[in-house]
Amino acid sequence: MFIRILIITICFFTSAITNGQSVFNGTLYNKEVGIRIHLNLDEENVEVPGMSFLGMTHGYLDGKTNNHVYGVWMLIRHQVTDNKVRLRFTNDIGSDSQDIVLTAINDSTFKYEATGGNCIRKVVGRKLEKIPSTMVLYKKK
Repeated sequence: MFIRILIITICFFTSAITNGQSVFNGTLYNKEVGIRIHLNLDEENVEVPGMSFLGMTHGYLDGKTNNHVYGVWMLIRHQVTDNKVRLRFTNDIGSDSQDIVLTAINDSTFKYEATGGNCIRKVVGRKLEKIPSTMVLYKKK
């Protein structure tokens, strides 16, 4: 009887952990680079600003007013494994896509790594420059 209760309890807690909120949900940012990633990997309930006609999505990437990312990058696919998530973004005109791996260092700090080259650019003065391929992101409280 004890073993049966133990197995049911383990199954319950395992289910609760996998159905809980993802550590990646929220707004992740790097102030120096001027990048923000808005995510909800549990539900498609994030609206891309200015693109409500697309409906809800799991997230998008943009930048702040000054020194901002060129365009809006919409999340089109994600895959979570352990403390990492692979995100695939496409830009607002659909001409470029970018794969990014986020690794959770802790609940509020993440390592950002662009894979397969880096095509996300930001506006610097009157020029477009690639953002760094690796950086640290922090979760907005």
